[in-house]
Amino acid sequence: MIDYHVSVTKKSLEVYKVVEVGDFIISLRSFQGGIEYSNHHGICSPAYVILRLKSQNVAHYFKYLFKTDRFISQLNKNIEGLRDGKMISYKQFSELRLPVSSFAEQQKIADCLSSLDDLITSQAQKVELLKRHKKGLIQRLFPVLDESQG
Repeated sequence: MIDYHVSVTKKSLEVYKVVEVGDFIISLRSFQGGIEYSNHHGICSPAYVILRLKSQNVAHYFKYLFKTDRFISQLNKNIEGLRDGKMISYKQFSELRLPVSSFAEQQKIADCLSSLDDLITSQAQKVELLKRHKKGLIQRLFPVLDESQG
């Protein structure tokens, strides 16, 4: 067994960045199209940039926008470096043009897509239950033969 202990001091936490629910976390130094939405309050490494939306915007709208092929294609036009060391500067990132609609429209889009995500999750859970049920049926229908029966 491995004896594993993490020691954290107040001083070691000072360099970390606070992340709030609804923030976006991005690594500009090794950017590969990954802007992740935070579902949790916590801290992250100073190597990451925290994007916090202005209050008149809907975070879930941008959660979906940042995953679109069009947005990622726009980012790829600004990425510099070779295959493994791609990066985007904060200036380049901040100058990207984003399709921002009214608050009400952002909310409608986010609600619609979140509803679809919930439906997909629910269906995936049903599929998993059906797979387990099928496996159980197979095990009962085709019992393992004892070597003494063979």
